[in-house]
Amino acid sequence: MRKGEKARQSKVARKRTERSQQAQRTRAEEQTGALEHIHQARNYPIEGCWTVEKWNEGGLAKVVIARRQPNGRIVFGCYLVDLYCLGLKDTFCNADIPAGLFRRNYLAQIFDDSPPLGVSPALAHEIVYGGIEFAAQFGFRPHRDFRHSRYILDPPEVHPRTGKAQFGKDGKPFYISGPYDNAEAIVRQLARTAGEGNFDYIAMAGTPPREWQEG
Repeated sequence: MRKGEKARQSKVARKRTERSQQAQRTRAEEQTGALEHIHQARNYPIEGCWTVEKWNEGGLAKVVIARRQPNGRIVFGCYLVDLYCLGLKDTFCNADIPAGLFRRNYLAQIFDDSPPLGVSPALAHEIVYGGIEFAAQFGFRPHRDFRHSRYILDPPEVHPRTGKAQFGKDGKPFYISGPYDNAEAIVRQLARTAGEGNFDYIAMAGTPPREWQEG
């Protein structure tokens, strides 16, 4: 290889490395900035709260709470709540989203199966916190990412409970197994914490056909 060509390739490789490092720094800065907005979210005004139209039917309610950052962008949290048994099954949050993009794209993607229904902050908080509190009685903890998305919510005592959100079914936990659940462990835990005969469950297709309540 000629000396000039070797120097040119070395220069190209150096520039490629510099671009890669700059991209990594930019991503890190964006992630750090988003996390700062998430952790400061309680200081921002609520932009809106949404759930699905028939949120109180079928046992699963999806809730989104958005706040407006000082720069006009949106920070939001999404919460999938099992009203019947497990409480907060899934959650995520994001920040620094342009307001128009949030409403056009993010809400549409989150509520891809039905249009979002605007609800009061009181009801939105009641669904999320009520589900967590109900599940806690039986030893179920919120999804691990709640360590971040909890900052989108006001503290539990801020909003009065509306009484519209009901948890459990017929006065007791009702577990419907999901495709990613450790269903056997969940039913055994219910047997320990709720007691035999004090909960119901349905094993969906694909759930291992075992006698879960043994032991």
